[in-house]
Amino acid sequence: MHHQTDLLAQYQNETAAITPFAQARMGLKPGQTVVKLDTYGIICVPYRLSMAGAVLVASFSREELAFFQKYVNGLAGLTLVFQPGNAQNPMKIFARCTLRSVSPMKGRESIGLIDVLFKPCPPDLVQTLIDYFMLLDRLKVEYDDYKGKPISINPDTAKTMGYNNYCTIGYAGAQAKVALFALASDTADFLVPMNGPILEQDKPILLKLFFQSYQFTVAGAVASVARLQNGVQKARVALQFSSELVSIIEQYRFSERIASKPAAAPDQSA
Repeated sequence: MHHQTDLLAQYQNETAAITPFAQARMGLKPGQTVVKLDTYGIICVPYRLSMAGAVLVASFSREELAFFQKYVNGLAGLTLVFQPGNAQNPMKIFARCTLRSVSPMKGRESIGLIDVLFKPCPPDLVQTLIDYFMLLDRLKVEYDDYKGKPISINPDTAKTMGYNNYCTIGYAGAQAKVALFALASDTADFLVPMNGPILEQDKPILLKLFFQSYQFTVAGAVASVARLQNGVQKARVALQFSSELVSIIEQYRFSERIASKPAAAPDQSA
């Protein structure tokens, strides 16, 4: 109980961004999330979750948005459904809430953000969030452990990692497909085609990686760049922490260890 109290104190102010990675690891069924306002049930998708409350995304007309704003500061109910990989049956969680706001998403008129405050956070949701935040902490440790240990991208490693051999960069407003040839938790090495943007050291860059498990973007900075004789740029990017990338590398390293274990010798006693 004391350990649980410590974890509660450690994570009570943390917020989880509900990415496809978070959905998969929590076992969240996003299409089954409903906010109840008076007699109205609004189907929505979790955007952020914390022990204090939730921000959810829903589709609204301008009239609906104005209509539901009259319920601000009133009572609301939130239903979330989770089914982690090891669970036979889904777990339905109901939270009593106060509606803090209903507002349009910037640049997206037909999308509304519903912000609710839990009264209080249901115990099952507290545990789900603690488990997820503990996973992120473990992956941050592994991010450091896997630093400086690049994996060469070839047909075998790509197959094991589920890499779709597709990678793009976003740099100074330009997009380009690049050829990734090495990947670590903290670095990516790739070739930029001749018609790609001219990279400069230390400038910010976004790397979008396409794996069978997840498609995700990692922020970073150009660590080094050199132009080869054929005009192609050879670049290395220093990457920030990405839970998706570290999780994929963790699974790859595990598969590598399993594959390198010697097979058991046949029993000679017979």
